[in-house]
Amino acid sequence: MSGLEALQAEVQGFRDQAGQLSDDFQNLHTEVETDRGLTVEGRRQKLAPLHAQVVEQLAALHRAEKSAVKREKERIEKRLFGLTGSSNDPARLDSFRTAQDRARKLDDADEAEAVYQSALRSDDTVLARAVLEQALTHGWTRIKEDFIERNHGTRRDLDDLAALAKYENNSLMNTAHYMPPSLNLPHSAGFQRIGGQTTAATPRGVPSLKNEMEQRVAGFFRGEPNDQRRTGVKPTVDKTSFRVGQGPPTWHTCARA
Repeated sequence: MSGLEALQAEVQGFRDQAGQLSDDFQNLHTEVETDRGLTVEGRRQKLAPLHAQVVEQLAALHRAEKSAVKREKERIEKRLFGLTGSSNDPARLDSFRTAQDRARKLDDADEAEAVYQSALRSDDTVLARAVLEQALTHGWTRIKEDFIERNHGTRRDLDDLAALAKYENNSLMNTAHYMPPSLNLPHSAGFQRIGGQTTAATPRGVPSLKNEMEQRVAGFFRGEPNDQRRTGVKPTVDKTSFRVGQGPPTWHTCARA
């Protein structure tokens, strides 16, 4: 298995894990959302911490994919463009840096090809490879094809570098694997939660006007006017003010003895 094939298998493993995390959360979300024993706030309290955990796990998997791609790219680039053999020779290091600096300043295909051909004539492989690196960045294909023709063993590495480019960008095809599932729950519309209640209370019907009036009349004949129920002060009756046809007696309140 080549380095690229191993990377592809590793990346697919990260993406499979991400897909499983999203599927598991969606299944749990459906179960909680349909649980009528929980209020909206209760569902949110149960799902929100799990959602935050899934979001972090997906982000970690995405970072792991990017790190794996970066390592493989650096490995190939070092084999193609880096110093071969020992890099402890100060003269070789200086020559390498000078060639890199010169190649980075190239921004024209014809000028780059002229420098490349000059490096070949002088057997300056360090400069030739430095120009090749810029040719890949700018899409100067003539330099790339000529280098492959002279160095058949580099074709696979160059093809692998081109294949790695699809993993490096943040296209929707790459990021979609790590998009977190939505926490699709309505808010409680700002209603205050009493006593931390997160389970649905048993609904109570609204009393009818007829029942309400019957309860008040019954309380009147039991001698329980509203003032007594509200204040706890026992009322007295002014019987002299009660006449037939003149309505109910007048109630006065006095302090208990």
